[in-house]
Amino acid sequence: MKKRFRRKKYGRRRRSLSASNWGPVIKLLLCVIGGLALIAFLTLFVMVMLEAVFHIDTPLPPDGIVAKVAKAFTKDDILVVTPTPYYTPVPTATPHPMTEYNAEEAEKEVVLPPELQYYWFGDPSFSGGKMLFSAGRIVGDNVRMCALLEYDPETGSVAELPVKPKNAHFIYPVCNDEWLVYLDGNVNGGGDICAYRRGDYSGDPIFIKKVYVGQPEIRLDGHYIAWMERTGTARDKLYVCDLETLETTVVAMFTSSSYGTSAPYMKDGELIWASEGTEKYEDGRMTSVIKHISIDSSGIRDYSVDTYVHDPETNGRYFAWIDAHHSESSTLYYAEASDSGKLVPHEIAQGVVDFIMDDDFIAYSVDEVIYVFLFNSLESYRITPERELAQLLGASEGRVIWMDVTTRERDVMKYAKIPTD
Repeated sequence: MKKRFRRKKYGRRRRSLSASNWGPVIKLLLCVIGGLALIAFLTLFVMVMLEAVFHIDTPLPPDGIVAKVAKAFTKDDILVVTPTPYYTPVPTATPHPMTEYNAEEAEKEVVLPPELQYYWFGDPSFSGGKMLFSAGRIVGDNVRMCALLEYDPETGSVAELPVKPKNAHFIYPVCNDEWLVYLDGNVNGGGDICAYRRGDYSGDPIFIKKVYVGQPEIRLDGHYIAWMERTGTARDKLYVCDLETLETTVVAMFTSSSYGTSAPYMKDGELIWASEGTEKYEDGRMTSVIKHISIDSSGIRDYSVDTYVHDPETNGRYFAWIDAHHSESSTLYYAEASDSGKLVPHEIAQGVVDFIMDDDFIAYSVDEVIYVFLFNSLESYRITPERELAQLLGASEGRVIWMDVTTRERDVMKYAKIPTD
């Protein structure tokens, strides 16, 4: 029987990892990891020593793992606790109140009780929170402004003052806490400047002066009034009258001058008016001077302006004026009062037909739209609603008054309080 041989089996030879292609890479990686661990340990040790021994703050958090481990060996906090820095938040800019102004909601209409039967209104102004204005009806064949009314915007109540004109109608009535002043005008021009002490309407009014030509607008401040009056074919005079003594003084005179048609302005004991400038330019550009005088003194101060000035007004800090006679070519300017005597004009708007200055703003009209220019933002805002045509009538005590002339079926007088704070 043949002997059977088994084929010898050879086992697969095991290769060492270090002898493989990845061996050097793994060794290098282990060395790097070990080195980083050693560096981390040394860094941690140094940081702990700096905080525990030298009390130098490091990035170690005082409530982290290291601090918890350290507390296992000692009751004291060995890590420095640095107060968290507080950064003052940047305040959010508060939007100006006029950015949220809703014209349709803000405007209010003056509505009279039907028993008064006055359908025409004019020359409104606020004093002591109430609106004074003239009211009229048809007398004969003409509209006569034959009544003076006081309207309370808080209650909507209307009271007729016990005053009647001796001539035709009331023109430019103004009042304050002590005085009521008006022009008792004639139909064909002229009239009598008259006054009452507030609350005492018994008897005849105090006669101040007869006006023969024109019907001047009257300015009232305290117990003084001022107006510009035509006294001849080519002469105009600026008058100031003390209502307590009835002493009348001519402050300025103009002969054949357009400045004689510019109204004066008086407020807080300060009187201003426009006059011809002294500076001449080769291009023929007209300049003016705004004359200023304190009622309790006699010195006149000049403010030179590099534009023509008509109907200047002031609130004590700012001046405002237009550079033409209330036409569509008029430009409205303002300037801050300066000790140098030179006013630097800043343009507000063009095409300004009329304007009125109050303490915090200038109300003006362009294309039968009413705007206000606010001094605290030096920006203009529309205050009458879209598609409403308006004629500016007055501005005082933070309110603007206008006539809604969208339709002329009747006089519609409206007003709005201007948010400035």
